[in-house]
Amino acid sequence: MLQQLESDDWILQAEALHYFGKYRVMDGVRATRALLANEKAAPWIRGRALVTLCALENKVVPAEFQKWMEHARPELRAAAAEVLEVGGGDQAAAWLQTLLKDKDDTVRYQAAAALARRSKEAAWAVVDPLTADGTAAPARLVARTLAWTGTDAALQRLGALMAKPDQLSKCLQGIRDIPSPKLVPLILAARTALPEGEERLHGLILSDLQTRDKKDLVTGLGKFMEAGGDQNIRTAARIITLLVPAPELGVVLRTALTKATDTGTIEAGMIALGIPAIEPVRHIEYFTQQLGHADPSIRALAIRCLAHCEGANLFEILKPKMADENVSVVAAALGALLRSPAANAPRGTLVTYLKAPLSSADNNVRTLANDVLAHAGSAEDYKPALATLASLLRGKDDDLRVSAAKALGQLAPAGEVGDLVSMQGYLAKWTIIGTFLNDDKNSGFQEVFPPEKAIDFQAKYKAKFVWAGVQGGVEGSDNKPIEREVEWSKVIVDQADGRLLMAANLPPPGSLSIGYAVSDVTVDKACEVILTIDGDDGFRVRLNGAVIGEQMAVPDPKTRVAVATLPGVKVQLKQGSNRFFVKSCNITGSWWVRIRVADAEGNPVDFRAPKP
Repeated sequence: MLQQLESDDWILQAEALHYFGKYRVMDGVRATRALLANEKAAPWIRGRALVTLCALENKVVPAEFQKWMEHARPELRAAAAEVLEVGGGDQAAAWLQTLLKDKDDTVRYQAAAALARRSKEAAWAVVDPLTADGTAAPARLVARTLAWTGTDAALQRLGALMAKPDQLSKCLQGIRDIPSPKLVPLILAARTALPEGEERLHGLILSDLQTRDKKDLVTGLGKFMEAGGDQNIRTAARIITLLVPAPELGVVLRTALTKATDTGTIEAGMIALGIPAIEPVRHIEYFTQQLGHADPSIRALAIRCLAHCEGANLFEILKPKMADENVSVVAAALGALLRSPAANAPRGTLVTYLKAPLSSADNNVRTLANDVLAHAGSAEDYKPALATLASLLRGKDDDLRVSAAKALGQLAPAGEVGDLVSMQGYLAKWTIIGTFLNDDKNSGFQEVFPPEKAIDFQAKYKAKFVWAGVQGGVEGSDNKPIEREVEWSKVIVDQADGRLLMAANLPPPGSLSIGYAVSDVTVDKACEVILTIDGDDGFRVRLNGAVIGEQMAVPDPKTRVAVATLPGVKVQLKQGSNRFFVKSCNITGSWWVRIRVADAEGNPVDFRAPKP
């Protein structure tokens, strides 16, 4: 800052002077005094040096100060008047009387501001004629003078001045360091009166309010709202949201909102009341009332606010909204229920509770309803849910099918998930064997292991594995291949999305592994079908001995997920039994395979596993 003060840039010099004065940096006294004495420096910056020096020394020397009051340059006389706002002692009053008669407007109005700061309401007799309408005076100093005076008449005049966009910036400069809750409503009123497109002035207002004492801001906002009117309420609500989410303002705002009629005002008010710091649970009755508002956007917002009310039983409160005429409202309600404790859901009757959204024509609503069922349903809900959602499992809308399967999978009793898998067209019953040795290049995928030579479900084989692919390894392991005996086992898919989890159903570790899976299905007549095959990391699929698809995934560099996908594989199923034979490989991470059999329209094919 000392280096800045010695520069030739007046902006840098002004910044340094402000810093020295604000933080009482006594190391800056000598340099500040030198700048003040420098007659080659600009008069304005010398004036700032005078103000800073008096603040640092916390005194005014009459003999020295007199020359600045009588200086030829008005900038230095105005600076002397500014010093008298807080300095000057007993002589300040007499000096101000002299400066109030100065021929320069800036000096005169700065003296008036100093008098108003020192005398408050008693200065009105002097301030009144100086600030009357029609006077050509600097707005910054007029605003400062009126704000320090603080009478109702002075504040009314200040409000009128601030209502002029071309004067507002200067007014804010003049009052920004004046602490008074009475100024807050004036600033808010100026913001309300601003025309659209005045982003710079909106920013200046927010900056001013942000620097004010919180207690003053809370008091001022309360008074502003109590004055009534949609514009006042809307402006105050937005300021509360941005700057001061105080619980005590929530009560005032909620009371004011009872008289609001404008949708934008109610929206701004509810957004503010829904802030956690405002303690939205205190306003739960108001939010609940707004569930019946004519505007669907207000109903939806009320739901989102209720979701912030800790302890509220949303399943009870939002029950009527399940049948709301507007899909966005229903979606908002379902979204709120997804974040609500499942313990509050109606046990055993959740399907009835969700009847309307589960049958909605809007797919997003139906998906959300399925998600709520998955989130909060119980075992007692499974059968009615299956009766309601079975058509989705057999349908060709993949999004609805997946969400319905997810919900039913959460509710299904042990052992019944396989039925959900089959209903969707996925192969659910498998016979699997593994693991056989692989490496980090998936070399085992090209090696022919015994199950590929001949399928014998009674056979047992010697197979090798290593622990090297396990994160962290195994304590004491030298990572050399270990031999063990493996055999075939029967598995029913227990994932509602149809994935056969290889690692979960084969001996560990699952990393650096090869596994085989066989699924036999029977159809009553020959037919062409469309297969969707996917898996992690890769697979080769044979149908009745012939290779019908092969795919190897490249791991995503960020997630390391390696999912191979092969959609739209057309094949012919012969009448009777058909055998799918899958070779699956894995390096590390998750390991699974999945096959879905559908017709040309995307509907699941009606097939069955052969009788044992």
